[in-house]
Amino acid sequence: MGRQIVRVNGVVIRTRRLGETSKLVTLYTAELGKLKVTAKGARRPRSKYGAALELFTQVQAICYVREERELQVLSDCDVVAEHGALLLGLERMAYASAACELVDRLTMEGEPNTRLYQCLTGMLPALAEVDPPQLEPLFWYFQLRVAAALGYRPELAACVFCHRAPTGPWSWFSAADGGVVCAACGVDAGIRMGESSRRLLVELQALRAYRRQAIPAVAEPPGEVRTALCRFLEYHGGGRGPLRALDFLKAVQGDPPPQADRPVPAEA
Repeated sequence: MGRQIVRVNGVVIRTRRLGETSKLVTLYTAELGKLKVTAKGARRPRSKYGAALELFTQVQAICYVREERELQVLSDCDVVAEHGALLLGLERMAYASAACELVDRLTMEGEPNTRLYQCLTGMLPALAEVDPPQLEPLFWYFQLRVAAALGYRPELAACVFCHRAPTGPWSWFSAADGGVVCAACGVDAGIRMGESSRRLLVELQALRAYRRQAIPAVAEPPGEVRTALCRFLEYHGGGRGPLRALDFLKAVQGDPPPQADRPVPAEA
């Protein structure tokens, strides 16, 4: 197949230097899914791209595309929405980076997903407007939405084995089994989760659309929720380990490492 000229709407989710003056840019687009492009001359002081290829920027781009080629060529790019406020605070920048990293990790080139694109384009402005205690719960909400968009929504309201709502002060969360396992059905089935944490996840999963006032403000986020969602998406992402952006944030904040779960399968 010959070269096609395509116009796409996308978000810059990753950038790298390429040679002395160019950039290798990964876009997540509405039309083509993940798209890797070379932007020639993008690092020159008077580049025609300006700030369009900065991380988190929502753009409209024109590309030369060949199906048999892994790297496409960027011809032009215009800014649709900037999210510069995300660069002004460490936490906001870290969660925005983690959102982009998660989408990059869980997707393949050439596989568009409208729901996933909408999740990402909704997440970035939301991160810029919520209060600091809402940042991590908002990211949990995003992780749940991403899982649903990709077809592996975790079961949180009922035990995956007996299909009853868990009773008692705690249950298990198992990435391998796809969700919550009640205390009666599981012994060391994954991550032990308190009932208040499970209910928090149920409430977040039930939100059909983002509303700032619906995202809870959590002064001391429970580590078990963080660990459960990270392990779940690591499992479905081929076991490539924690998100680098979140690892960096937790190291800076001095948080303890996540609690252990059953081994994640190695990447194929």
